[in-house]
Amino acid sequence: MTVLTNVLTFVIAGLGTIVVAWQAFETHRTTTLSHRTLESSYSLAIDSARSRLDQDAPRIDVYVEQVSVLPGEPGETPAARWRLPADAGRLLRVQAQVRVVNLMPDRTIHLKVSGLHDPAERADTEVLLVPSASLAYFLTATFTVSQWAENWAAGEAAGAALPHTAGGRVVAMDDRDEGVVDTWPLHLAARPIRPAGDEDQPGTWELTGGNWFRIAIRPLRERSYWISQSRNIPMPEPSYDKPG
Repeated sequence: MTVLTNVLTFVIAGLGTIVVAWQAFETHRTTTLSHRTLESSYSLAIDSARSRLDQDAPRIDVYVEQVSVLPGEPGETPAARWRLPADAGRLLRVQAQVRVVNLMPDRTIHLKVSGLHDPAERADTEVLLVPSASLAYFLTATFTVSQWAENWAAGEAAGAALPHTAGGRVVAMDDRDEGVVDTWPLHLAARPIRPAGDEDQPGTWELTGGNWFRIAIRPLRERSYWISQSRNIPMPEPSYDKPG
């Protein structure tokens, strides 16, 4: 009888443990599902707010019109060839002309640029771009002939980054506190000169033909969302549960 009692006690205790474990599992599962539901609702609300801001965002077009090789100083006579090391310190410019267009017929856009200058050589300007207007800016890489020669040498090595490049950005926004800020990063890398291959004049360099520069003709836009720009409060990123 004592043995039977002990067995029954053991079985009842085991069943109690199983019940408690099951209840704990169900509580955890319910809590997790509730958390996921709340998080999903939160993310959907953020997505909805972002979509609303997207619909009302400024419409701007930014693209590169042309890339040119220019003398180091305005008004200087361009050279056709250079000798190294004699011309190592001479400057040579590679310039990308960037066009910014306000595509909206009824809204003025707040426009800022950094690393670029306007046709009057004013750098890093901040202006209002009126409806349907466009402006030209220039991203200029100015380096010595010896530095451009280093770019050529680096470009001959597979996968090597060019050591001398130029960068800038265009930033557009409107006057609304809750809204978006659009940024177009620009990066100009070039190899404007190459060895001339003149055996009678070693160390002679000439202008490069063909595919000698790299820049995104239509740079990708980066958009940030703001609850309040004046108070520097960005809109949170939506967060979704990853599978597993």
